[in-house]
Amino acid sequence: MTDVQQHAAEIHEQFSDTLDISVEDVEERLDTLVNDYRVPLEEARRSVTSSYLDEAGMDRDELGGESEERTVETIDAPEQWVDLTVKVLQLWEPRSESIAQVGLLGDETGTIKFTAWATSDLPELDEGGVYRLENVVTDEYEGRFSVKLNRTTDIEELDEELDVPESGGASEERTITEVDAPEEWIDLTAKVTQLWEPRSESVGQVGLLGDPTGTIKFTKWAKSDLPELDEGGVYRLSNLVTDEYEGRFSVKLNRTTDIEELDEDIEVGDDSTTVEGALVDIQRGSGLIKRCPEEDCTRVLQNGRCSEHGEVDGEFDLRIKAVIDDGNEVHETIFDEEATEALTGITLSEAKEMAMDALDTTVVADEIRGKILGVYYRVEGPTFGRYVLANDFEQLGGPADAEETLIKARSL
Repeated sequence: MTDVQQHAAEIHEQFSDTLDISVEDVEERLDTLVNDYRVPLEEARRSVTSSYLDEAGMDRDELGGESEERTVETIDAPEQWVDLTVKVLQLWEPRSESIAQVGLLGDETGTIKFTAWATSDLPELDEGGVYRLENVVTDEYEGRFSVKLNRTTDIEELDEELDVPESGGASEERTITEVDAPEEWIDLTAKVTQLWEPRSESVGQVGLLGDPTGTIKFTKWAKSDLPELDEGGVYRLSNLVTDEYEGRFSVKLNRTTDIEELDEDIEVGDDSTTVEGALVDIQRGSGLIKRCPEEDCTRVLQNGRCSEHGEVDGEFDLRIKAVIDDGNEVHETIFDEEATEALTGITLSEAKEMAMDALDTTVVADEIRGKILGVYYRVEGPTFGRYVLANDFEQLGGPADAEETLIKARSL
């Protein structure tokens, strides 16, 4: 049996009770995508599965799966069905009406984020409670795993304690440049350098915090019932949750956050960086992408799913995740839609046309790669995590020996 036939048989088994389809029908769809349009087999399977879900009027979570007992640290892949015995360490404010609960779970081996969908009609979890959770689905975003509770999940509250490592929820003192991972609990002493107009009624305040090491975006939820922060004020903020979007870190104030206004001033540092060198690699996730359309969420979709809002109809965007080699070290750099268009001459509408003509979005990244790989640039912008965001740039010279410099980038 070929790989295509094996996947066709598995898909047929999932839908045989709800749709009048044959294994041959499924195999034909897969074969067309894989062999005629050169779609990778796993992506073709997801596409065919999604189309059958639409025909059946089902959600992906309703497919179910054969779950297996796991600890948190053994979760290493998305779209697996697992059983966990965990403690609810923290509950956060949901950012969408589609989410009933979101927070942090932990066991003896580590911690992991969880989301429970509003449509799942599940009993609520209590902070500090220990639960046996069966039939939860693993997910992944930017290399970090999470679990989703769905309508097939079975929840049993246990009358026992669970020894979770101290790192699972205990906040620690940080400076802004030391914020380097999402879903961590930290304390900051910072100055409110800017306040912006919230774009959602769920957000009480949003703006920019600064300390001597740099600046970071903050969000305070409307339901958190916290005092207002004043622009120019200096505060001691305890129990903040870190978040990440494309390497740009931010912090969230929640109902557990403690705010203390300080009678002092802070000199806010400049976190702008200038990089000069050859652009030696275009990373995965470059070119034509889709983002979540939900308000205040622009995460890049993975296989049609947002890590926060599940399956959504994404909105197209254009970006480049580039590696620039300055001769001594390499720098990961992000060009947004505006910068990508200025760098390559390719507009978002042109990129969508290219992908439609080829029935393949990867042609956009290939076209971009041919235009800029090996060219020397000067890039300037703020540093967030491991990325330099390209606010300004200029071309310095012609193509370099891309193959020679790629060796260094690929050794990272």
